[in-house]
Amino acid sequence: AKDQQGPTGLRTIVQKRMMDDVLHNTMKKHPGWHILVMDKAATRTISSVIGMYDLMEQRISLVEDLSKKRAPFRDKAVIYLLAPTKDSVEKMIADWTPSEDLKEPLYGNGAFIYFLGALPDPLLARIKSCKALVKRVKGLGEINIDFLAKESSAFHLDMDSTFSVLFKRGGRPSRAEFVICDKLVTLCAPLNEYPHIRYDASSPLSTSLAKIFHNKMNEFVGKNQNWWHHGDASHTDRGRSTLLLLDRTADCLSPLMHEFTYQAMVNDLLKVMDDKISYEAETVGTAAEEDGKATMTKDALLNENDEVWVELRGDHIADVIQQLSGRIRDIVNSNTAQVLKSKGNSAKALSLSQMANAMKALPEYCEVMSKLSQHMHISHQCMDLFNKASLLNLSELEQTLATGKDENGRTPKVSELVDLVEEELKSSPDALTRLRLLGIFIVSQKGIRSRDKDRLLTAARLNPKAARTLQNLQKMGCPLIQKTESSKLNSIFGQRAGGSGRNDSESEYSTSRYVPLLKILMQEMNEGTLSMERYPSVVPMPTREAAAVQP
Repeated sequence: AKDQQGPTGLRTIVQKRMMDDVLHNTMKKHPGWHILVMDKAATRTISSVIGMYDLMEQRISLVEDLSKKRAPFRDKAVIYLLAPTKDSVEKMIADWTPSEDLKEPLYGNGAFIYFLGALPDPLLARIKSCKALVKRVKGLGEINIDFLAKESSAFHLDMDSTFSVLFKRGGRPSRAEFVICDKLVTLCAPLNEYPHIRYDASSPLSTSLAKIFHNKMNEFVGKNQNWWHHGDASHTDRGRSTLLLLDRTADCLSPLMHEFTYQAMVNDLLKVMDDKISYEAETVGTAAEEDGKATMTKDALLNENDEVWVELRGDHIADVIQQLSGRIRDIVNSNTAQVLKSKGNSAKALSLSQMANAMKALPEYCEVMSKLSQHMHISHQCMDLFNKASLLNLSELEQTLATGKDENGRTPKVSELVDLVEEELKSSPDALTRLRLLGIFIVSQKGIRSRDKDRLLTAARLNPKAARTLQNLQKMGCPLIQKTESSKLNSIFGQRAGGSGRNDSESEYSTSRYVPLLKILMQEMNEGTLSMERYPSVVPMPTREAAAVQP
């Protein structure tokens, strides 16, 4: 993301929107302390980038949940930050409507209302119908940040429950498709991007989303005459960007694979909830405790505020452990660390007062060591689970299925793979691991051969829910049974394994040879070689921009 002042992150843009368009704007019109009321969507959007301390600095005395019963503050103004939904609008209006439980409005004479995205006309009319609220409104706006900025260059739309709806759509666009496009408009607006739109022509869902988003983006531009975008007549530092719309049918394989970068392993093997993770850390006693060792549960937030996490999350787990070990060793061997070993005492034998004094003298050392130690514990916890689940052998098989080649570059016969998969399914005690492996086989080999179906399904021991999940792969364009049997030559010499992904023979780790299709598509789009026939543009792109995508 870029603005006129230069490069910046997506999270910074969301922070600036909240600070400038909501808090600073409110302060100009109504100095004093305010109550901030948010619905669930707004809370998730804002809490991912702004802390309570930042809000208090902007004279927010209390943050309240719209859905809960709240105490009245009739001496204070209120700021509403809401998703543009009927439910949230009705709950807000209830704060100002007399009832058996509410004789007077909850708040004072100042009400500032901000929506994460575009407010539909019927909901605006509903707000206007509440006279008690309207006469107190001091500000009403759309701030266009209806998404979660989880990383500086990554976001998601917080719509986890819509996956099944999108693939049961039938012939007409679902309501979820319009919501997705509304949210994408709120992403492009603060980025000042009016993108060219490309999509997967083989996907009805991607095609539908491209057309809906095209119309909604044009509508936004038409209603906001003062809004500018990169590539317009006044901002020629670079051209318009390109948005490529894909759905999960483009790559059903990658989510099933075991990936061994740090971030992927943490999210796959450990319990993470809203970036929070709990881990077991060793505690070392002092001399008075007779070298006692114990473990205690600690919590960590793995987000953009953790510089070590941001730096290492994309690295292979083996490299992460090596780097962490090296840094800790360097600190322990440094001159500053010797303070903790002064007068012939080891760090373990220091009294509490000596330890406190040493730590006080080296605050930077303590903070760095604490953070490195935290990630050492988390990464080793990942490796413990990796070894316990015997994921090394399993991942080698997954890589061979996905790429169509083993670690030596040989293309095995399907019959060999069936034997290996059956053996792995029989030996694995974990139901989810068995389901994932069978799914990888089906997707990568474009289905199971009829003669192999019974033996693999028997070995997988799927419960009814898992069996339905496997059946649903067909809705993603992945047949469970191969449509055609092998040719006569294949019958004689043995059918060779297929593969859905590119094999990176130069990968340092044999368990990371598979190259996801998405990476290949992004590289081709950046180089200007992505097929315009398979991935067309909603409207014709200028020749120079079709040839090379703006970074």
